[in-house]
Amino acid sequence: MKGLPPSLRSRKRYIAFRIIAEKEVDERSLSRALTDSMMSLFGECFTAGSGIRLEYFDGQKGIIRCHREALEKVVVAFTLIDRVGEVRVIPLTIGVSGTIKRCKRKYLEV
Repeated sequence: MKGLPPSLRSRKRYIAFRIIAEKEVDERSLSRALTDSMMSLFGECFTAGSGIRLEYFDGQKGIIRCHREALEKVVVAFTLIDRVGEVRVIPLTIGVSGTIKRCKRKYLEV
């Protein structure tokens, strides 16, 4: 992807979020829950083309990367997660940014 000219590359968005959970949630389980939510709502083709990836997660706050065209559907799928593994959770979207640096500075104070 890095070799493509900017006009052909898909623009990305970074979603800052917070998780309220009963117990500690690990990064791998959260990533799996997000993928499963996307798959059940929108199917394999859309999920594969959405470019979702958990960029950063510290146990409570984090950043999800996705393609700009998939932003609204990723936010919907994320907010509909109610369990990560066996842990009940409440996901909250804090904000969206076009760069990861700005997203960290503005929403997470990392």
